Amino acid sequence: MYDRHPLFNLGDFPIYNLMGGLGLIIAVLLLIKNLKSLNISEKKQDNLLVALAIIFLASLFFANFINWFVIPGVMNYSWLDRFKVAGLTYYFGLLPFLVLSLAYLKWAKYPVLPVLDTLVPSILIFHAWGRAGCSLIGCCYGKVINVSLFGFLVERFPSAEIESILLFVLFYLAQFRIRKNKLLFFLLTYPIVRFLLEFTRADVRGAIIGSSLSPAQEISLLLFLIGCLYIIVAKLKSPESSN
Repeated sequence: MYDRHPLFNLGDFPIYNLMGGLGLIIAVLLLIKNLKSLNISEKKQDNLLVALAIIFLASLFFANFINWFVIPGVMNYSWLDRFKVAGLTYYFGLLPFLVLSLAYLKWAKYPVLPVLDTLVPSILIFHAWGRAGCSLIGCCYGKVINVSLFGFLVERFPSAEIESILLFVLFYLAQFRIRKNKLLFFLLTYPIVRFLLEFTRADVRGAIIGSSLSPAQEISLLLFLIGCLYIIVAKLKSPESSN
């Protein structure tokens, strides 16, 4: 349904699935490791991993299903074909994943913010590998620029490549440098990266509110505002503000 502009022509080799699967394995192993730093029993850790796996599968459905109503032309296909042509959108999977995870953590009486903070590095590393897969398969491609760089002709802006590199950087910071408020760090950094890179992309992304901004840009603004609102509320609740 959509044009492809891969970094390398690998034919029908399922490189995107391979990269996404590799990223998922790394993300799960990292989550298991990071959960051990929390004061949670092994049984509750196992229950949490099972719940998150179910939530992740549900989020994959939403990542595809919401595209039916956002990307033009998808609703013209049969029900079965819509799943095939709609593809997956990161934000349409991330938002349900975070909301459902938050609801489960509250219901099961887990330490909500510490667990969400623990999830951030895994989310970033999974996305980084997935976006690298986008580059290899040719989706999420950039606008035509035709720039000569070190003797090589760069036909399109390397949107997916730059985002993948920046995601690996954010992962490194979240995993090894940021000790607390990792979710807040994510909300204040990745949305900015995504918002700016969206201006460089040329693939079809559909629309939610209007045509001025892409759906990802609109969601990026929402997440960034949520992060800012969290800071304001935290400041108002701090002991210093009450004095």
